[in-house]
Amino acid sequence: MRRISAKNAKQGMVLSRAVFDSHGNLILDAGDKLTSKSITSLTIYGVGQILIDDWRVDDVLVQPTFAPELEAEATQALRELITESEVSKTVDPFLLEQVTKPMYSMTRQLYPEVIGEPNVAGCNTLEEYRYVYPVKVAGLSILVGRMTNYNMLKLPNLGIAALLMNIGYIFLPPEIRDKLEPLADVELQTFIKHPQLGYEILKQHSRIPPEVAEAVLHHHERCNGSGYPARLRESDISFFAKIISIVDTYYSLVSKRPQRRTLMPHEAIEFIMAYGGELFDLDLVEIFARQVPLYPSGVTVKLSTKETGIIADANIGHIGRPVVRVCFDAHSQPLNKPYDIDLSDMKYQSILVTNALEY
Repeated sequence: MRRISAKNAKQGMVLSRAVFDSHGNLILDAGDKLTSKSITSLTIYGVGQILIDDWRVDDVLVQPTFAPELEAEATQALRELITESEVSKTVDPFLLEQVTKPMYSMTRQLYPEVIGEPNVAGCNTLEEYRYVYPVKVAGLSILVGRMTNYNMLKLPNLGIAALLMNIGYIFLPPEIRDKLEPLADVELQTFIKHPQLGYEILKQHSRIPPEVAEAVLHHHERCNGSGYPARLRESDISFFAKIISIVDTYYSLVSKRPQRRTLMPHEAIEFIMAYGGELFDLDLVEIFARQVPLYPSGVTVKLSTKETGIIADANIGHIGRPVVRVCFDAHSQPLNKPYDIDLSDMKYQSILVTNALEY
């Protein structure tokens, strides 16, 4: 499988994996050959990346940590909860319980061992940002929590907190909640109330654990006291919120925003690492950085040798040192027999990935 940005899709390419929209509905299925019509569909639905067949990496299976169908289920449940809540200005206990169920299923997929890579791509549309984004944050938060050896039975609560971190949005005016441009000072003062609003909503529901409501309240707090709403520091911030704040920041940086450039995964991770110990818990940053591939499997990359290759193995745990299948020589000529180099091997320590292509 080869991973490319949907904007680089071309007619005749064959999908290796199904594509879902922000409703969790199937857009295109695995095995579909791209046509001008289907490429237009990718644009209309704001699809960020796709996986396609490529003979050079036909043995490379880009396996997600969480099944796309399960993420789609969580997206559908969250959409229904938010849509109904915005109309009624209250949260239906039944719909709230439906949202929590996929978090238990996602947690189970991490045991007895973690298999595959997390979905590190950002979101491209406002609709995705509202319904898909929280699912991404929830999944990666659970994964980071799993790597801290946190109580397995409580990990679903971490996912639930991440999924519902912005539930307070339902009480914000749409013109503030959905504004794409930077908020004016008076608008910002209204916006930063959403963690408190979310906390007030959730603490009314007896089936939501207190640690979930507390994490929603704290998810914008920062270790140096620069966050909101209470400017908490270090140990005063809930453990769940410390994880969610890192993951939320990551997905915010790699998602499309009109006021700034969208960062590549490795750039976003470098940003978070730079602020470890200041904005974010340093120990959690180190765990996070080892779970998120700087260069995901299937991505085409340029090497410092001027050769071009495709990531054959993200080498989770080896930050920025994947296995690369070299497919083009330094003169951009295709190789008849591509070969792998493991950048985590000392003999390749002088070779660096310098750029990600078509991603």
